[in-house]
Amino acid sequence: MSASLAGIRPRHKIVFETMGTMATLTIASNVDADQASHAAHACEASLAGDDHRFSHYDERSEIMRWMNGAPIGEAARKDIHFVRDQCVLLEIASEGVFSTIDPATGRLDTAGYAKGHAIGKAVQAVRYTGVHDFNINVGGDTFCSGRPDSKRTWSIGVADPSRKRRVVAVLEVCDGAVATSGAAERGSHIWNRRPSSSLLSFTVTGPDIATADAYATIGFAMGESGIDWVGQHEGYSSLAIRGDGVVVSDALGLLAG
Repeated sequence: MSASLAGIRPRHKIVFETMGTMATLTIASNVDADQASHAAHACEASLAGDDHRFSHYDERSEIMRWMNGAPIGEAARKDIHFVRDQCVLLEIASEGVFSTIDPATGRLDTAGYAKGHAIGKAVQAVRYTGVHDFNINVGGDTFCSGRPDSKRTWSIGVADPSRKRRVVAVLEVCDGAVATSGAAERGSHIWNRRPSSSLLSFTVTGPDIATADAYATIGFAMGESGIDWVGQHEGYSSLAIRGDGVVVSDALGLLAG
């Protein structure tokens, strides 16, 4: 169900583990090896820092220390407050479809926004090194910056969740995000909140990766009505794969599966 690169042959591709999943940094061929290496280190360090900050599985993480009343740094506190506030706003906007509380523990859980937030910060970290043509994919959520070369945009394939190695659509992206939610992630931040049974996956494109990621979660939970909900937000579009294999999109209408 995750988005993947399609038809791109870049010069630099770095794969590493972070946030309990795999990440790929793909850098365009116009960047020299030393600069690409510098960008890769910045990307890994940024994501590792946010893994330590926002992990709800590690009692030593900054957010768990904050939730337990232990002291943390001012920068961490402000960042956690920002993410918490964004989660609350998403819960309000979705009328409770997106939840900030894990019913199993009764405690705050920010993971539905924090991963996208971390990817966004990693994008800024890479750009700070002077590299602007790249994309970052973390667990199937992607942000594309610039272009792979002067003649093309980044091509992101939307995988068929029911058939391995099949792509149902290719999205051309320049300076934007692609995020997908689906059955494998079912229940994440949509606990007992009108869960969808009609869709296999829900993909959102838009300018901000954290928002696109959250909208994909919300849209999947809403089912096909999520397409209209996402479309009410300027700059964001969606594509859903139904259980019968038909692709539904606010931009493309109905496509054969």
